[in-house]
Amino acid sequence: MDGDGVRQALLVAPSYDHDEYLGAESLGIRSVAATLLGEGARVTVVDECPAEPSAEVLRVAGQSSLIGIGALFTRQIPDALALARTFRAVSPDAHITIGGQGSYSLWPRMLEECEALNSACLNEAEETVSELWRHIVAGESPGTVRGMYLRLGGELLFTGPRAPTEDLDALPLPFRGGRENAYADSHVTLCTSRGCAAHCSFCQSGNYANRHPGAPRWRYRSAEHVVDEIEHLQQAYGARMFSIVDDDFLGGDGRGIQRAQDFARLVRTRGLDIRFAIECRISELEAALLTTLRDVGLRHVLIGIESANDADLRLYAKRTTPQQAAEAIALLRKSDIEYSVGFIMFQPLSDLGGIRTNLDFLLANNVGSYRRIVNRLEVYPGSPLIGYFRRKQVHFWEESYRMYYDFQDPRVALLYEAFVKLLKPFEELESTAARAIFRLRAEEGPAELHALRRLTEVTENITRALLATAYRCLQVAESGGVPADDKRLVAYAAGRVDELRNVLSP
Repeated sequence: MDGDGVRQALLVAPSYDHDEYLGAESLGIRSVAATLLGEGARVTVVDECPAEPSAEVLRVAGQSSLIGIGALFTRQIPDALALARTFRAVSPDAHITIGGQGSYSLWPRMLEECEALNSACLNEAEETVSELWRHIVAGESPGTVRGMYLRLGGELLFTGPRAPTEDLDALPLPFRGGRENAYADSHVTLCTSRGCAAHCSFCQSGNYANRHPGAPRWRYRSAEHVVDEIEHLQQAYGARMFSIVDDDFLGGDGRGIQRAQDFARLVRTRGLDIRFAIECRISELEAALLTTLRDVGLRHVLIGIESANDADLRLYAKRTTPQQAAEAIALLRKSDIEYSVGFIMFQPLSDLGGIRTNLDFLLANNVGSYRRIVNRLEVYPGSPLIGYFRRKQVHFWEESYRMYYDFQDPRVALLYEAFVKLLKPFEELESTAARAIFRLRAEEGPAELHALRRLTEVTENITRALLATAYRCLQVAESGGVPADDKRLVAYAAGRVDELRNVLSP
């Protein structure tokens, strides 16, 4: 305990794998931090904490009564457990807990494998950690705190389920302390809802971690509450660009559409000058709503298409069609809204015919990126898809809490290797163009709009070249060749990259 009698809590998120994901602030642990501040705690939050933390983080850990580690992705768990062991060495009496979407279904296993952990929080943790904190301060056993797996008396105890918070407006706004430098570009992330009405088989978020028996599939903050936070972030940090990271901003039914309309009305009424991005399902897009949202700052939409062949769409339980996806893309273009697509090109049972159907769709609509084209289905520990694939004789193995598999068709394996090798240089071009567009979107004056049009055209050309190269890889694989070793193909890919790099150069 600090000398002034105020207890310290440390909340950290392990570093992201930047080859797979872009880094971001950890809104989950920052929401937990806000509840602890309401309990009178002194709280320090560290986003992207390396497995070997700094001396300052270790100093804070040594003074902390509670240390929480949040894993958004399952692949962060090894680093999360390493952090727990490091923190235990400098803080032998602290209560160390772990949670987050990436830890779903793995709670007992993590406690069994890491003795440094005292507990694991199930699902959403604001109320659980708040109650846990009160027990720590009072010097009481946390055995009655629901919503945890707990190490108690040398044994593991499940304390019972805790219903999720349905009134999200009742939660305090996420704690933003320590992010001031990160907000220097006026860009902030925020979360306005939880859960998803869909039931996609591959999705860890909507299908597992944010789905609770008896609770609505989609829970949301009111439009007033969201706009109040945006105004606060503008005043406190000068924020103008907002990435809304909900699994589904529009919610899947009339409630979500009405909330979006209310949100637009409030942004307009309060005279807020903002730019924002959302994620939603293709079946929710409507021309009138997109026009309304664009008028108040909507500039980017992420839509999950995932596949264009019927076998994969059934496997993923998407309940959408390629025609719907094409119509959504056309609607976004007509509305002058930038977009990106979620796409899973490869799964264990992929064949060259299904991949050809996928590439035909991407070419016809000129959509895709390096990460989407090389994206292979990630099957999470505990996923029901594991049982399905094993019945189909797919071989799985696990390393560091991550599931790996071989493609059943060896030609698909060769094609995947070629995509990764020959298409990787396009990613640098995509990133360069995306950063430039992001900067221009912040202003959108006459000069910026002219530059935006030029960069948009360049970006479309990058996509065409990427897809054309991918298609040539496929043709070599279909003919029985090894695409990654095809000299003409290698030269073609390198030539297209050099050509586009020259166009992008100042």
